[in-house]
Amino acid sequence: MAGETLKTEAICLRIHPWSRTSHIVAWLTPAGPVSTVVKGAVRPKSAFLGQYDLNYTCEILYYARGRNGLHPLRECAPLNLRADLRGDFRKLALAGHFRELAARFAPNGEESKSWYAALEEALGALSAVSDPAARLGLLLAFEIKLLCLAGLDPRVEASAGAFFLRGSRRIPVPEAVAGCLRNPAGEKNLKILLDAARVIGVFYMFHLDTRPEDRRDVLKLISNR
Repeated sequence: MAGETLKTEAICLRIHPWSRTSHIVAWLTPAGPVSTVVKGAVRPKSAFLGQYDLNYTCEILYYARGRNGLHPLRECAPLNLRADLRGDFRKLALAGHFRELAARFAPNGEESKSWYAALEEALGALSAVSDPAARLGLLLAFEIKLLCLAGLDPRVEASAGAFFLRGSRRIPVPEAVAGCLRNPAGEKNLKILLDAARVIGVFYMFHLDTRPEDRRDVLKLISNR
């Protein structure tokens, strides 16, 4: 792949300054995560102005320098701006949580197609959520989907009544919470959704070494009206 010019769809995950006028942009593509250098991105006459932003799905053309290197971005055209998310800070916080999980855990190769599809679907579904229960249900559905893609299905242990961590620590899972984990989008009881979110948080922290503080902040924000 090194030395080729590649074109693909991509979701913008992160944007960092690289110099006074350039950016490093992290993307998720159907083939896996890709990081590109966008030279002159913020210059007044840059061809890239307005062409990418967080949560955008774009078609990008980049020069592949190596499997894990920084690739020069040649062209970028937005396909889905998701402008409706910008008017709701809770939706933006949830979208940011989705992107960070994808940025940290999405693999390279054929498996990434499912991760890309899951993120695309979750960001699209954000447009329709308007209350705390719907937001929490979407968060749980996405987190459970990613756990399953990583080979960790929390619903199996939850159905047995508890999670077992390191063979000795037992986290009880009430039947109502287990039912919520099987179908989070169908649950309307906010307390059960929050209990399910706490249970999944422990599961994530143990198996995937996530930062609980970041997730707690998102939960607090999206569970309020």
